[in-house]
Formats: sequence, structure tokens, C-alpha cells
Amino acid sequence: MPQATGLNVIALISGGKDSLYSILHCIRNGHKVVALANLYPEPSPSSQNDEEDEDIDSFMYQTIGHSIIPLYEEALGIPLYRQAIKGNAVDTSRIYKNTTTNTNDPDETDETESLVPLLTRIQQAHPEANAVSAGAILSTYQRTRIENIAGRLGLTPLAWLWMYPSLPAPGARLADSLAVAQAGLLEDMAAVGCDARIIKVASGGLDEGFLWEDVSGPGNAGRMLRRRVAKAMGRFAAGEDVRGAVLGEGGEYETLALDGPGFLWKGRIGVEGVEVRVGEGGVAFVRIIGARCLGKEGDGVRPEDVRRPGLLDEGFVAALEREREVGENEASVGDLMVGTSASSPEWTVCEPVHRQSGSSWTISNIVAPEAGPGAGEQMKGIADKVEQALKTFSHAESGLRSTDDIVFATVLLDSMADFGSMNDVYVSLFKKPNPPARVTVACGDRMPSNVKVMVSFMVDLGARDLRQGLHVQSRSYWAPANIGPYSQAMSVSLQNNSRLVHIAGQIPLDPASMELAQQEQSPFENYRLRAVLALQHLWRIGEAMQVDWWLGAVAFLARGKQADAQAQVAWRLWEKMHALPNNEDEDDDEGPQLDAWDMKYGRRTEEVTSDATALALPKFTVLNSESATSIPPFLAVQVEELPRGSDIEWQGLGGRCEQVKLGIAEGPAYTTTMDGQYTYITIEVEVGLSDDACEKRLDPVIKTHCQNPSLCQAVLYTTYSLPEAWPGQVVPCRSVWGRGGRRLGAGVVLQQLH
Repeated sequence: MPQATGLNVIALISGGKDSLYSILHCIRNGHKVVALANLYPEPSPSSQNDEEDEDIDSFMYQTIGHSIIPLYEEALGIPLYRQAIKGNAVDTSRIYKNTTTNTNDPDETDETESLVPLLTRIQQAHPEANAVSAGAILSTYQRTRIENIAGRLGLTPLAWLWMYPSLPAPGARLADSLAVAQAGLLEDMAAVGCDARIIKVASGGLDEGFLWEDVSGPGNAGRMLRRRVAKAMGRFAAGEDVRGAVLGEGGEYETLALDGPGFLWKGRIGVEGVEVRVGEGGVAFVRIIGARCLGKEGDGVRPEDVRRPGLLDEGFVAALEREREVGENEASVGDLMVGTSASSPEWTVCEPVHRQSGSSWTISNIVAPEAGPGAGEQMKGIADKVEQALKTFSHAESGLRSTDDIVFATVLLDSMADFGSMNDVYVSLFKKPNPPARVTVACGDRMPSNVKVMVSFMVDLGARDLRQGLHVQSRSYWAPANIGPYSQAMSVSLQNNSRLVHIAGQIPLDPASMELAQQEQSPFENYRLRAVLALQHLWRIGEAMQVDWWLGAVAFLARGKQADAQAQVAWRLWEKMHALPNNEDEDDDEGPQLDAWDMKYGRRTEEVTSDATALALPKFTVLNSESATSIPPFLAVQVEELPRGSDIEWQGLGGRCEQVKLGIAEGPAYTTTMDGQYTYITIEVEVGLSDDACEKRLDPVIKTHCQNPSLCQAVLYTTYSLPEAWPGQVVPCRSVWGRGGRRLGAGVVLQQLH
């Protein structure tokens, strides 16, 4: 996999195992740590000899063991900068909104803001610093606060341990006990010689007997301790997911790192003794006596010995291997330019199309060629138009709307060369922590004349406090960081606890390097890898947002000589990832032979052989037994260019639901109905029609579906000229494919909110 250009990192350290282990991953990924940063509690008047005499709680920072922090400068040979924590946890929301007012009153200042003067001071001393690392594993609370501060200071946030418990593990670990699998991060620490002692317990699962144990210790003794921790936390969590608890992520226990591999640790921290103190509510901690830095011998551990999680999950590794077997001769067969209609579609630029149904409002095809010839000028005109539309719209139940209510955006460009100037203006529309999810493609000469940018927005008219967003800006091994003004996903509430999850277009970036994934193989083999990786990104984000089922998806392809073969790959991946357990060879167009017992319980048995068995998606228990297929609607769409020079971008709409029913109708049309209240429809239009014939083909669609008051979104992906009466969004394409990889002239996506 490609390596990113080396960064100069400020490492936030608390003394705990995770922040110190994250430094190893900074080095493992080719970056240089130029400074250590630590925030500590101001000592109480009774403190003596720099030895803490009490445990001080903080929502944001680990404070126990803070008297040891100065020793890390000598132990690691990296300059250390420290500052006292000011303020309190004023904003205790899950996602930090940076609403702290400028005040000298510590009671009104959020403790997160203490990072600003500390990091600013380090930047002044180390002007080369351009990144900051932290040890967040599952804590959105911690991650979003560090990302907020990093963004304001122009630093790239690094969170190598983010979602680590769910990342691919070595095969030997998968074959071991569940306890070891849950403690996989600790196993990886042990493998490179980390020494991290438990210095505080604050959980009903652990007592003072665990204090000063080496949770990352080597050999059988260390593994037995980790099994004890996993067993204790398993009892305490009463069968719930305890991965974070086993790692101490929820404050169940805290650690102090004393040693690690010699390529980072030039010395180790020695302690003369510890004094156990027991408090109320199951809290116990140690007071450390006589800590100092000691010399150490070389251990032979190299940076490359630090385990990086595999790029692909097991199910997607199998999908890639299977695809290579199925299509090993396909590249040569498909090595021809896909034909398109003889001329570019003719457009008539008109007013944006508005559609409203229930709690959803779409504003489609907003353009502003009159604002000027450049993409930046036109985006400014589009921004003015959408803000004016929002100001003049008032929803009967929820009142005025603003750009805060936009949950998804489609941005069409004439050329990807215009992306920067468009984006500079686009970002000014959104001030909130979670901007809308977004897909951006370039359509080239298929765009209307003189139009450089065209934007469509979906606005949620529901209660704002019921929305959920995922906006991970930190670089990790999990999924690509958001480096633009968009969220990975936005989730909106429907009735009866159902949710729609809008997911941003996913391109195949290696999350660690943020470069396009590639291997030293043929271009088409690289495409197969990227098609699988981008789909995995969609899957991981869906799982993080608790999606049960995909309502439908679109695979965007860049213009190229092998587009037809690439579309076949995309379809097969989509088809296989939704194949019913033990029924993978069924022809979905004839309808699967569904067994109600297997749908409800089959995925929980050892006999299930589906490659998707280990995945939370799709959740086959929600599939209605009367469904005519198990494969949700699909389109592949060829445009001119995709972001970062990618050759594929997956966009999906997910549902959190109790039941979905999939159907096939004449047309052909394919549907997914979620909990009886939301329906996603794709309609395929055959290839080879004249523009007039295509318009006639779409006429019954317009009359049957688009006049339906429940329709909230209508998108036409077309290689033909635009029908004058099309009442929704348009994406002009070079080619379109449907189910089975069948070439189409156009594809329609309709969404109905009943």
C-alpha cells in the first residue's frame, strides 16, 4: 500500500497505554514525532515533592499518574511541553460544538480549550509541526474535541487506534478465545514489548486486586491477565459488547506506560513502590512512590514489527479472491471503450426543482451560470440561491429551515480541476459540527453549456435533535478521514424508530496514507482491489451508523477503456455481498428460496458459509420472507472524472429498520420498502433508444410515480437528452448499467416517503 508523505507530529500523551502506543504507529507509518504535549491538573496546596496525593477526574483527560509525565521527555528523548488544565467540562455533549465563550471565568470555559494555548506554544517552538496524534479508540467524545482543536490550528489529526477492536486481526488470534480477540490491541502492545500498569480501577468488574498489573505483559502470564480482565468485564456488562471495556476505553481502568520498544523508548521508568488507595463506588488507585528514568538494553524491535491491521476485513478479502476467480479473463474481453450516445445531451437550464413529502424536501439542479464563467463564481451564486430558498421556506410543524438542515448534497462539476474553487465557497455554507454527506463527480461535456457546477440538496424537515452524524476527521486504519466539508454519514429519524442513513460517496483511499490503494499488478487488478475497498468503506460506515439494510446503491465509474468490465465487477460485488446464507448460487431474478427459520437464526449457527457471515450488514433477519430477491436496487454510472483520480466511488442509502421487503416489477423496476413507510425504486431504461423514444419511455414513469405526493426524490441518470418534463434531479452520464451488469440508456432512482 502507498505511504503518505511524512508528517511532523505533536503527540498528546496522558501517560496511558493508548497515547504512548499511538506514537509507535506514527513512526510505523513514516511520520516523525517532534514534541510531546500533556495537560495536567493544577496541584492542590497540600501536594508535596511533585507527588500527587489525590485522583482528580476529568471528562477529557487522564489525570491520574500525572506526576510521572516529566520522565517521558528523558525516556523517549522527545521534548515535552505541559500546561495546567483550565476550566471544566462545560460542553458534555457527545460531539464538541466549540460553543465556549471567551471568558476568564474557569467555570464558563470548557477544559477542551486548554489544548489551544498548549499546541500553539508547541507550534511556535516547532514550526514544522503539522499533525497531532491521540489515543482515542472508541470515544467520539475525545476524538471530536481533538479534531475540533486540530482543525482550528491547521493540524492533521491522527487516531491510529480508532475502531481498532473491529479491524482485521491475525488468523491465529481469530482462532483463539473470545477473550483474547477482545483484547487484541493489548496483544499487539505485548508483541512489541510495551509495559503498561493498571493504576486505577473504576468499574464493578475490576477491583483493587488488578492494580499495578501489566495489562500488556508478555507470555502466558500477560495473556492470562487479559483473559481475567475480559472475563471480569464480561460479567459486569451482562453480555453486552465489552470490547471497549476490556481496553479500559470507558474509564473502567486507567494505565501508566513504563516501557516500550527501544526504537522509541531510550530509557524505562522505574518505580520504588506503590501505595493502594480505595475509594467509594468501586474506585481504587495507586499512589506512585520514587519514580525515575532508568537505562535499558536494546531489544531488537523494529518499527515494522508494530502490527498494522490488514487493509480488508475477512469478508472483503474473500470477495476480492472470489472476484478474481470469476473474472480472471474479463479485463481482456472488456478492453474496449464503451459507446455513448452520438452527441452530448441537450439541456435547457431552468429554475431548480423543489419536491416536498412529509419530513423531506429536495432542491434539485441548482445552477448559476449568470454569476460568472468560473466554478467559484457559480458556486457563490448557487449558495446565494439555496440560502434564499431556505429563508423563504417555512415548514408548518418545524418552522424556518437553514443550511443546518441539509443532510445530503450531490455536486456535479464540469471538471475535477474546478473542485478547489467550488469547495472554497461550498464550505462557507455549513457552520455546524456535522455538515451534510456528499457525493461529487465531474460530468465533462455532458453538463449544460456554460454550467461549471450544479448542486442538489436534500433537506430534513424533522426535529434537529433527532439527527445523528458521523464526521471522523482523524487519519486511522478504519476508513478515510473527512478532509472536506462533508460528513461520512447523516442519519435522520422516521416514524417507529426507523432511520434513513445518507452516506457520502466512498472512494478507495487507504485510510492510513489517504492515497489511492494500489498493488504492483495490472491496472484492472488494481481496479478490483479498489472496488472492494471502496465498498468496504461504505460497509464500515454503515455498520458504525447501525444500518440494518441497504435500500440501494450507485457505483460511479470514471471514463475509461474498461468501463463495461468494471461495471460487471461492481455488480457482482454488490450481488455477492447480499447473497443469502447457504443460497449464494440462487438466481435473484427468479426469487430466492427463503427459509424463515434460517433468516431469523441461520446466521448465528456455525454451519453458515456465507462470506458475509462475520459482517453486521446485511442483517438478513429484517428481510421479509415474501421478498422476490435478496439483492437491493443497483446502478453503475459512468461519468467523466471522480475525486482524487479514482476509478470508482460507491454511494449508498441505508436503513435502520424492523423489516424490508424487496420486489421486482415490470419495467423492469426493483424496489426496497422499509417498514412500510419508505420505498427506494430503480427503474431501468433500455439502451439504444432515440431521445424521443427515451422520453416516451419515461413518460409513464413521470405520470405514475412523479405525480405521487409521497415522492420526495427523483433522480435520472441518463445518456440521453433531458426530458423537458423531468420533475427531479438529473445526472448526465456517459453510460449506465443495471442489475446483472446490463447496459442501459438511463436509470431512475425514486424515493417515496409514505
